[in-house]
Amino acid sequence: MPELIIKTLEVGMLGTSCYLVMDGSPGPGFIIDPGAEARVIVEVAGSSGMACRGILCTHGHMDHVGAVGKVAQALEAPVYVSEPDSGALTGHGQGITGRLTSLAVSKPGGVNIIRGGDTLEFGKRSLSVLETPGHTPGSVSFLCDDNLFCGDLVFAGSVGRTDLRGGSFADLLDSVIRHVFTLPDDAVIYPGHGPSTTVGRERASNPFLRELGARGR
Repeated sequence: MPELIIKTLEVGMLGTSCYLVMDGSPGPGFIIDPGAEARVIVEVAGSSGMACRGILCTHGHMDHVGAVGKVAQALEAPVYVSEPDSGALTGHGQGITGRLTSLAVSKPGGVNIIRGGDTLEFGKRSLSVLETPGHTPGSVSFLCDDNLFCGDLVFAGSVGRTDLRGGSFADLLDSVIRHVFTLPDDAVIYPGHGPSTTVGRERASNPFLRELGARGR
């Protein structure tokens, strides 16, 4: 089986982590959370030999979906997002971040709705869709082998904000219990901002999650 390739790009003013996940290089893959700097993302995808199977959105905040339409158009790739967070991309309603920020997003021609339990295949690998609400009502994470791309669910030493529209700290903790702390300690977490970390490290030292650690074993 080809090597799993994970490339991390820090894009936009908020330093959003955009991930290119590929089954070998060159090879098929997905782009996760192209929040800004569409030209850079497209250029890296091209220079890496990516055959883009789709654009994946962990949630609908502008710093994670701002460049989705431009990247999707350039790569002729489908876009995947959860139904509760799809407003910013479809233009229906105000989206979860309000009308003005929704208007700033480059919208794709259409979106494909994903739900927990869905599987997205690329090459000989696949990504599993996990419903992980809390930061937003429709936040999802993507699991490939023991690599979790979780958007703004968990960071190294912290967790995503839940004081924004639709956020819920109780839901976030439940998502961590069900989908993060059930993974092996050496599973790698790729968050929406900042460095990667591991499940074991966050179980042991994340001040927001430490008390949950024993429950997730």
